[in-house]
Amino acid sequence: MNLLKVLAPLPIGFSVFMVHLATIPITGTGINPARSFGAAVIYNNQKAWDDQWIFWVGPFVGASIAALYHQFVLRAGAMKAYGSVRSQLHELHA
Repeated sequence: MNLLKVLAPLPIGFSVFMVHLATIPITGTGINPARSFGAAVIYNNQKAWDDQWIFWVGPFVGASIAALYHQFVLRAGAMKAYGSVRSQLHELHA
């Protein structure tokens, strides 16, 4: 078994742990939008709805930034590398 595959969940778990430590006193650690929405519906108080937007806007903004990064940085680098390999193969056959 590859050691990297075994250790891969650790950064995710550590991140969730740190978010819990930092936000329990502030929000009750509603880091899942569905969980935050459910608590706001049950509690049904203005205070519960005041910061509800951040649980929905934050993930959408983060996902949009990740998609743009993938499209224009990661994919561009891969296409550049592919073009380099392709030109080298073309030179070999010429």
